[in-house]
Amino acid sequence: MASGRSCQDEADGCCTPEREVLLILPAISMVLGGLLGSRFKPGKRFRAVVAHLVGGLVLGIAAADLMPAASDSGHPLALAIGFCLGFSLLLVINAVLEDPDDNSEQSRPRPMLLLMLPFLIDSLIDGLVVGISSKAAEQQWVIPVAVALEMGLATLGLGTLLGRGAGRWRSRVSGALMAVTYVIGLSVSLVITNGLQGPALTGTLAFGTAALIYLVVEEVMKEAHARGEDDSGVVNVAFFIGLLCIWLLDSVTA
Repeated sequence: MASGRSCQDEADGCCTPEREVLLILPAISMVLGGLLGSRFKPGKRFRAVVAHLVGGLVLGIAAADLMPAASDSGHPLALAIGFCLGFSLLLVINAVLEDPDDNSEQSRPRPMLLLMLPFLIDSLIDGLVVGISSKAAEQQWVIPVAVALEMGLATLGLGTLLGRGAGRWRSRVSGALMAVTYVIGLSVSLVITNGLQGPALTGTLAFGTAALIYLVVEEVMKEAHARGEDDSGVVNVAFFIGLLCIWLLDSVTA
C-alpha cells in the first residue's frame, strides 16, 4: 500500500505526456465542436445517450473516488465548508446568468456575448473541476473524457446557433474561447492544488465534488430531460451503464 501511495504521489508531482493529453482533451473537443458547429447538428437520440452516459460516469467517479478521498482525510469541518461553498457558488452563478424572460428569446435575437457567457463560465468551472478531481480520482481518465463529451456537444449546440449563414466564423471563435477559458480554469486549479494537504486539500476535494454533482444534476441531466428531448427507456439505460463502468473499474483496481 505504501509503494502504491508513493507511485501516486510521484504521478501527482509530474505531468506525464499521457496525463497532459487527458487534461487538455476537453479543450480539444471544444475547438472541434466550434469548427463543426455550423455544419453538423447531432440528433436527439445521440445527444440524450451521451448526456446520460456522462451523468453516470461523473456521479460514479464522485461516489467511488472523490467522496471517499475527502472523507478519509479526517477533516469533517473542512469537508462541510468546501462542499457548501461548491454548490452555493454554482447556485449563485446560475441565478445571475438565468434569463428572466425566456419567452422573449424567441422574439428577439440575443447578442453573441450574452449567448456565449454561460458557456464560457461553464468551461471555466469545468477546468477547475477537472484539475481538482485529478488529485484524488484513481481512474484519472474518466472526468476529462466525460467533460470532453459534455462540452463538445455543448460547443456544437452553441456553434449551431452562432454559425448560421455567413456567421460561421462565430462558431469557430466560440469554440476557441471556450477552450481558452477551460485551460485557464485548469491551470488555476492545478496551481492551487499543488502541495495542498490536510484541511485545505479536503475542502478543495469537497468543493470539486459538489461542483461535479451540481453540473450533472442541474446542467447535463436537466438539459437531457428538457421538453422535446429523447427520454426513452433505452436512452436512460446509458446513465446506469456509466455508473456500472465506474463501479466495475473500481472493483477491479481495488
